[in-house]
Amino acid sequence: MAESAQTKAADEEAVGTCPKKERNWYYVSSTISSGNQETARAPDACFNTTSGFVTAMPNPPYHVFTGSWPSPSACGMSLSTSDTGALTKILSTWTYTNESGIHGLALSPRTAPSNTNATTTTPQPQPQLLYSADLNGDLLWTHTINLTTGAATEVARFRMPGAAGAHPRHLAAHPNGLRLYAVMEADNTVAEYVLDAATGAVTKEVVRHSLLPIEADTERYWSAEVMLSASGRYLWASARAKEEVDTGFVAVFLVGADGGIVKKMFRVPTTTRGGKANAVSPAFWDDEYAAMTDYGEGYVLMWRMEGRRERADGLVEYSTARAVAKVDVKDGGCCANAIWYS
Repeated sequence: MAESAQTKAADEEAVGTCPKKERNWYYVSSTISSGNQETARAPDACFNTTSGFVTAMPNPPYHVFTGSWPSPSACGMSLSTSDTGALTKILSTWTYTNESGIHGLALSPRTAPSNTNATTTTPQPQPQLLYSADLNGDLLWTHTINLTTGAATEVARFRMPGAAGAHPRHLAAHPNGLRLYAVMEADNTVAEYVLDAATGAVTKEVVRHSLLPIEADTERYWSAEVMLSASGRYLWASARAKEEVDTGFVAVFLVGADGGIVKKMFRVPTTTRGGKANAVSPAFWDDEYAAMTDYGEGYVLMWRMEGRRERADGLVEYSTARAVAKVDVKDGGCCANAIWYS
């Protein structure tokens, strides 16, 4: 498998995860067929647990990471890969708390690079920090990763401020190593966090932005995804509706060079409630596009931002987005996540 495909194929929720905490690797042929190529069985605390998320380093050594969900006694696991992208062996496992349930992971540089402009074309630093969204424990975990052994060492754990029950679901790390973003499943917000430049630990919550209209009943929604665009200038986030009579929402935020959220540019309703998905996946080739999946009805939509306007500070913002293409996938189980393949 090509490097870009291997990275993308391991960078979304529920890709290669299975009930017995095995990790499966699938090949993708030039005719877009696939097959199970390799299986790695989990040892120790990770044995016989389920997983909801897997992510991979975008650069060598291409280690793969996963965390178990739901609770109790969540664990994490790292795996190595071969030159073809196949899983080779389990490198290391680690534990969280008895109450933990890890639903999202994000990788980030060990320290912030000197150039914090996310649009730079220079090679990005090798990720050496792993962030975990502890949905059940209301915690954000920071671990350092040993690139040789794959072992994770806890740096810090950050408890959600305010009342318990926000439930951080998924994470996105800014490429400058100074900001982390989390989508709160129950709180239906996107939160921005400051990272310590030396240790990478989460130090404080800056702000939370609602993904719902002010008149919406938050109990009728559960937010799903948060992901950065290719340039790091736009943060996409989505919320799902629990009832068929409601729609979900997708919102896009303008992000500054320092990684701080400048503003919520817009929020628009999705075409359906989204089922268990409504997961957005920004294109790697253009900031304006993002794919979105619908688990309930079974389709993949392409969204595009519109209303482009250059600001006085040099940033470019958009006023709205709309669905511009749709593919129905009526197979009885589609679709949880979209993965860009190049």
